[in-house]
Amino acid sequence: MKNPDIRQIEHTISSLLPNEEYRRVCLSLFVESLLKANTYGSDKWGAYCYSEGVRLLVGSLIIFTVHKEGLWLSLDKQLLNEMKDEQSLLEKSKAWRWERGEYSEYEPVPSRNGYYVPSGESLDIWPIIRDFHFEYIKKVANKYVWLRSDSQKKHSPELLAYISNELGQSIPSPNYSDTPETNVLKEIEEFKRTNKELPETVRESIIQSRIGQGVFRSGLIGYWKRCAVTGCDSLDLLRASHIKPWRDSDNAERLDNYNGLLLVPNLDSAFDRGYISFDNDGKIIISDVLKDRDRNKLGIHSRMKLRKVEERHIRYLDYHRREILKK
Repeated sequence: MKNPDIRQIEHTISSLLPNEEYRRVCLSLFVESLLKANTYGSDKWGAYCYSEGVRLLVGSLIIFTVHKEGLWLSLDKQLLNEMKDEQSLLEKSKAWRWERGEYSEYEPVPSRNGYYVPSGESLDIWPIIRDFHFEYIKKVANKYVWLRSDSQKKHSPELLAYISNELGQSIPSPNYSDTPETNVLKEIEEFKRTNKELPETVRESIIQSRIGQGVFRSGLIGYWKRCAVTGCDSLDLLRASHIKPWRDSDNAERLDNYNGLLLVPNLDSAFDRGYISFDNDGKIIISDVLKDRDRNKLGIHSRMKLRKVEERHIRYLDYHRREILKK
């Protein structure tokens, strides 16, 4: 979905917050949180406008929303439990109420969430809210390596331009300058850190199927453009095959185009299971374990070879012949 332009953003926010003074106060507090998030990294946050208001995201969590009911914020649960007097002051204020619905708490980074309605009489409670909220931003920023790529797509530069103009102040922009491959490496590391309770084999399976394979396949299509052996260009039939298997590779090797072959299914299966390999000139090596009748049925023959081999392929091919090819 296309992000709204500045006029649409102005209309949405003005409709939700028609009082100009109140609107400016709400946006000012929103910017305070945005600036705090930015201190932990310009790639950790994003902001966008939707039909019901304005949101600030850090990592994979919505931590601040401006809408007609007030300011929805996430507060650090641990700090709340440690500072009972401040929590009591907060709960006595008519300007604060706890969220009672589905998003009353977050589990990935423990929080309690609620609504604050700023006004001249209630601004004295804001420093207490801010302390709990800023502590939460710090913990979320420390947990998540970056703002997830799907959330990056939601970020709206137009929203920041609107707020900057409304408040008359400069607002930093996030920096998502990493390549898709670097982003996937970050996502892999983040998944590992935040899912330590899963068995290693389960984590690796999820990472391969959900995170890495799409980028790896896209890279191989860009490099090979057709089957690396037969030249078949029906891309929907081709499989992205690691030369050095995923399980044995580090994260960088897992996404390295030179550690991959784009193959038709019969060659992919035979290569993956070690029935065939290739020498450093690209000529096929057929394992003696593969019977002649099965070679013929699979269409595998000794004249096959890779359409090209570069220097950076060789260490992976060496590994495959040494560790994977059936002897």
